[in-house]
Amino acid sequence: MVSRAAAVNSLLKPALVLVLLCCMLNSGAQDPYVIAGSVSILGNRITHPNIILRELKFHEGDTLKTVLLPGILSHAKENIFNTRLFNFVTLDTTLDRQSNRMNLSIEVIERWYVWPIPYVQLSDQNINAWLQTWDWSKLTYGVDFTFFNVRGRNETLKIITHFGFNQKYGFTYKIPYVNRKQTLGVSFGADMDLNHQVAVNTVNNQPNYFNITGAYPKQLTYAFGDLLLRPNIYVVHTFRLAYSHYYFQDSVLHVPGFSMTYDNNQDFATLWYQYKNDHRDVQYYPLHGWYFDLEFNHSMPFGFTHNTYIKSLFRKYFQLAERWYYAFSMLGKLSLESQQPYYLQKGLGYSREFVRGYEYYVVDGQHYMLFKNNLKFAILPERVEKIKFIRTTRFNTIPLALYANVFVDMGYVYAYRQLAYGPGEFYIPFNSLQNTFMMGYGLGLDFTTYYDVVIRVEGSMNLMGKPGIYIHFIAPI
Repeated sequence: MVSRAAAVNSLLKPALVLVLLCCMLNSGAQDPYVIAGSVSILGNRITHPNIILRELKFHEGDTLKTVLLPGILSHAKENIFNTRLFNFVTLDTTLDRQSNRMNLSIEVIERWYVWPIPYVQLSDQNINAWLQTWDWSKLTYGVDFTFFNVRGRNETLKIITHFGFNQKYGFTYKIPYVNRKQTLGVSFGADMDLNHQVAVNTVNNQPNYFNITGAYPKQLTYAFGDLLLRPNIYVVHTFRLAYSHYYFQDSVLHVPGFSMTYDNNQDFATLWYQYKNDHRDVQYYPLHGWYFDLEFNHSMPFGFTHNTYIKSLFRKYFQLAERWYYAFSMLGKLSLESQQPYYLQKGLGYSREFVRGYEYYVVDGQHYMLFKNNLKFAILPERVEKIKFIRTTRFNTIPLALYANVFVDMGYVYAYRQLAYGPGEFYIPFNSLQNTFMMGYGLGLDFTTYYDVVIRVEGSMNLMGKPGIYIHFIAPI
């Protein structure tokens, strides 16, 4: 990725020149303009040109107001880069004075597209919880063979092979466009999970695991198909139909609250929909723009209660001053069933949905809210370094940046009293963080570089009075 400062300069200079020229050519005109001319693309040895042209908001022959050109060109560069097919994207323009046509040149440096990505999964809910025990005996390892930009059409094939304590085998294939207008796409996949370890309930705000070394108390077979609709550059609708088959051993099923039936085999048909509207400048580590999504999930199990929820996320990014940035996010989930089996119930504390400072805990419940705030200062604004002894441009040009952060997160999980089904039914006791306001605050350092790499180290304090130092590998917001 080219540095943001360099990108702005490279885009604004030709755009401002165009503005001046067009003002001269159209003196007396109320709205100076140019006509979009030809588009030439350089550096795309694998990528088809139409994959790049799809990210432009204008076509040849369109009339463009010169006052809007800096923004139009800036967004064009961001959109092309956010395909995640290129390490660098450079735009340049020339103006034909006689025809008042602006010709655009796009130069890209393609990424490396074939990756045997090592996979390591820890037995705990995240790396910070695992660092408390350093238990290597329950390590899952393997390789995700990922082929990006298959056929030069931004298609992605992923083959999953995980071994060790828990095992998983499967594949996914995504074809973003199947029609001429490049508005419809499909994806599909299937996998099989074999788990020696299963979280069966939550005790003292931490998952309680059931382990069997010589058997798999939980087995899952999963298959899905997606229909992708992208009517414009920023909006994506995803419609998914999925099938899940769970097999549980009796020893797991008889843990109170884990399941709502004693059937060893449990099957689901799931309808899932997501609306996504993404205006971030750089998706993997944004500094400007906004993001919104809304998802609906309806799982229809055979023989017991449904699992239905609505979930939404909003993120906003600002530049406050030179080298100063602020971002916030709001996340909410609403479940339509008050009684849910434990293995389907997810609150805060999983994946990236947690209050910073509470990384060691999980908070189960049907509904939750999460509000994050992040103020950052660019200690090292993005710069580009060259490694001379590496010849290939895919690896020898490295963008680097370092940011200092101050953050405050707040969250709340609402949990109904859960009824444990079976002989001698009783209500499962609450954990102390359920139905309780949570807040964490602290300081952090973020390091970013190419191929979407983010490394974060944060020190935080929570309302329980417990400090901690944590490491993460995704953007804070």
